[in-house]
Amino acid sequence: MKKLSLAIGIAAACAIPMTAVAGTQLYGNLKYSINSIDEDRVDGIDGLQGRDNVSLLGLKGTYGDGNVKAFLHLQTGAPSDKNASGSAFNQRFYFGGLKGNFGKVAYGRMTNAYKFPGFKLDPFYNLSGISTVGSYASGGATYGLSPATNGFTDNALQYVTPSLGGVKLTGFYIDDSNDDNHGYTIGGAWTGSGFNAGVVYASNGDTTTLPGVAAGGTATRLYGSYKGGAFVAAASYEKVDSIIAAATEAVDYFYLTGTYKAKSIKTDFKASYGSVNKGLAEGSGIVLGAFYHVTGKTQAYLTYSTADLDNLDSKPSVVSLGAIHKFSMGKQ
Repeated sequence: MKKLSLAIGIAAACAIPMTAVAGTQLYGNLKYSINSIDEDRVDGIDGLQGRDNVSLLGLKGTYGDGNVKAFLHLQTGAPSDKNASGSAFNQRFYFGGLKGNFGKVAYGRMTNAYKFPGFKLDPFYNLSGISTVGSYASGGATYGLSPATNGFTDNALQYVTPSLGGVKLTGFYIDDSNDDNHGYTIGGAWTGSGFNAGVVYASNGDTTTLPGVAAGGTATRLYGSYKGGAFVAAASYEKVDSIIAAATEAVDYFYLTGTYKAKSIKTDFKASYGSVNKGLAEGSGIVLGAFYHVTGKTQAYLTYSTADLDNLDSKPSVVSLGAIHKFSMGKQ
């Protein structure tokens, strides 16, 4: 009887229109592409493939009328290319916390403070192309950003200060359930007059709690962007510990990107350049793309991605024709 009552209660809650819950927003996107892939090596992909590009559903909300407000954010993957034997959803992140004059504190599984700036400045994030490790991927960060720009961090506690003259400081503590073996990040960012710039430092304990950084290793990112009218430019430089030939070495990653929004023809033109100085992904690469706004929420796009990889003696490339549709219900 208790189980039946619980089921009825859950069903009733789900039946309430989302717009009736003040401060809550349901959102999502559907992304799919047809890709001509040539990894230019014996064991690589070569041919035409259709791929989902991290379609997802999310729920976020802010609650409270006083100086302190509660918030939550839940996001789940909703792949559009799974068959009947696949899962309808897959795990992404879920966190919640409080914000007010004191700043913002959050706990849960989330995008860590090291990854976030790279994710924000990459205009090709979660599209098909050449990945951070120099091979084809249908999601994640673009070549020129490090693997630490992918993944989520579990059991994470984050604090962001209020803005102090345009400057915000971020501290991030990762609990990996081992008493003396924790990872952390710390950084700061400045915003003003179209400019944004920042630095963030990350350190792992003896295990990999920060994805893409070697166990016991560190990572540092310097980044900045400028938005002026229809043009946006951004850059990221990283020094990240990676495991190369059974030794931990620091790898340098450089990423430069620009976007021009041609409103007269409803098209955004985007480009990026990336370089990596060590490891299997050593080399340089570019991405070019045109994104046509079919409607306010729907885009059709064409991209070309390639990299010249020195140590693999290969030049993989991907041509993608795809579409993105976004939706939202309610207001946050």
